Amino acid sequence: MTPPMQNAHSAQEPTGDHLPQAGDAEFQEFTRAVQDLLGAVRRSRGRLAGQTRPALSLSQVQLLESLADHGTLGVSEMAEHAGVTTPTATRMLKQLERDGIVTRTRKPGNERRVEIELTEAGAGLLAEHRARLRERQLRAFRELTPEHRAVATELTRRLSELVDEM
Repeated sequence: MTPPMQNAHSAQEPTGDHLPQAGDAEFQEFTRAVQDLLGAVRRSRGRLAGQTRPALSLSQVQLLESLADHGTLGVSEMAEHAGVTTPTATRMLKQLERDGIVTRTRKPGNERRVEIELTEAGAGLLAEHRARLRERQLRAFRELTPEHRAVATELTRRLSELVDEM
């Protein structure tokens, strides 16, 4: 059983003459573990995204999720939420529109602004994706002990904060 974790926010800098260096084995192990976790998440989400019909890329799913979470958006807003460039979002949205997953309309009075909305089919596709994701998350949750869940939750939140600060 893992001992309870100290509050991650109260972690203190090492004392004494030794401060962690980029070449330290402990630091290298930490960075490998974080990269492995992030890679595993991307691969898992990508596999899950590819199970939809029509098949979607992970980036396309992220675009759709931004629409579902924020409502009608412009292309640059969607790109920002999904973490892709505006030209990349534009290319993906053209394909999603062709597949009947989104609609793109010019905003009256501002012909340069294109607003994107999920179609009924797109909303259904995203709902199916989210349901499959939720099933996988529930499976992972059940695999962990209550103590491990608490530690994983705290560490994941703290790592998310740290990554956002980078």
